[in-house]
Amino acid sequence: MPTDPSNRAFTHDPEVYHDPMAFRPERFLPTEGRQPETDPYLFVFGFGRRICPARFLADNTMFLSAARFLSVFRIGKKTMEDGAQVDVQAEFQPGVISHPVPWKFQITPRDAAKEALILSVEQEHPWVASDAPLL
Repeated sequence: MPTDPSNRAFTHDPEVYHDPMAFRPERFLPTEGRQPETDPYLFVFGFGRRICPARFLADNTMFLSAARFLSVFRIGKKTMEDGAQVDVQAEFQPGVISHPVPWKFQITPRDAAKEALILSVEQEHPWVASDAPLL
């Protein structure tokens, strides 16, 4: 009886990834004297007969969503009233499904034109409460 592979074990293998618990996206870029580490994209969508048929759709949708968001918003460290910025370290809660520990950050429109665009979407498509309670 075949067993399902553990993507977590693959992506956190210290023999494949240097310091696998650290968030270091630069590990996947080649630098002088160092080859990039294995790209997890090669196996996170499965492989063989059970590979996800919508992996390209999922990948492109995530890319476009992130690009659209980043084109109108600036994301940065939270600035306190005294002008100091809150220092943030990536930390995760323990558990079967690990969630990031809440942290303070700031999202602002990139400029006045982007702010007008964001507000126009809200006016054209106002928030409507869900019908879920009726179901």
